[in-house]
Amino acid sequence: MEQDDFTEWEDASDQPIADEALEKALAAERALELASELEQDENPRDYTQELEDEEEEAAPTSEKRLKRQMQAEALARLEDAARTESDFRYIISEWDRLDRNRERRERDHENLRGDVPLEYMAVPDPKVIPLWMNLPKFRQLSRGDFLDIIFSCPYEMHELTANRFISELIRELSDEHKEVLYYLSLRQYSTAQVAAIRGQTDRNIRKLRKTIHKSLQRKMYKHLCKKLENGGSLTLRERRFIEEFSALQKTQGKGAVIRRENKTKPRKKKAALDGSKDGE
Repeated sequence: MEQDDFTEWEDASDQPIADEALEKALAAERALELASELEQDENPRDYTQELEDEEEEAAPTSEKRLKRQMQAEALARLEDAARTESDFRYIISEWDRLDRNRERRERDHENLRGDVPLEYMAVPDPKVIPLWMNLPKFRQLSRGDFLDIIFSCPYEMHELTANRFISELIRELSDEHKEVLYYLSLRQYSTAQVAAIRGQTDRNIRKLRKTIHKSLQRKMYKHLCKKLENGGSLTLRERRFIEEFSALQKTQGKGAVIRRENKTKPRKKKAALDGSKDGE
């Protein structure tokens, strides 16, 4: 009897798992997502009854806001008047109920993505799904981690950092400076490409880049020096910046600026004639 052709098929489960830790982390993420979906199905919430709309938020008082304040005030008075063990148990149960409601509302908008890389298990050469749908940026958007994509523009890029001073420093720039800084620093465009986009010359863009860097570095230097005087701690990178910028100030004065542009090394001039090497 001939051997069945189905026995020659390779089952994906027979193949060894490349990274068992990533597989477990991915399974944990899917379990959390499933648990969140089941909880929302079992305990659906009517946010129109709980949350305020735009008109209610703009109004000085609202019925929903007064209701929450009355509940909190009543619970605080019960807590002050509690004397017996049963009273404290009732108060604890009420606080637990409020905490569960708050946590449930937060879980509805919680990002459950863990540390699994976005490009994990991506198909390198897909046949049906387009390649751009396997890129980390699209996978990040599909998983709900979309803040980096929303703020990836010249006028919102200050939201990409959690440092309050740097965020305000970028936000206070003019629109022209924001556009140049965004395309040169974040998008890694060349000065020639930015010049073509803005309809300017390459020389103008390089001069504008130097002006932006000079202004930002001067403000950052003053901020770090003030922070150091007040007893604040600095990172190693910040200390190196202070040392390098202060050294440049001694030689360049107010025009001091740290330049990080990549420049090609000048080529050595070749002799026009081979005989010139011999001094002929």
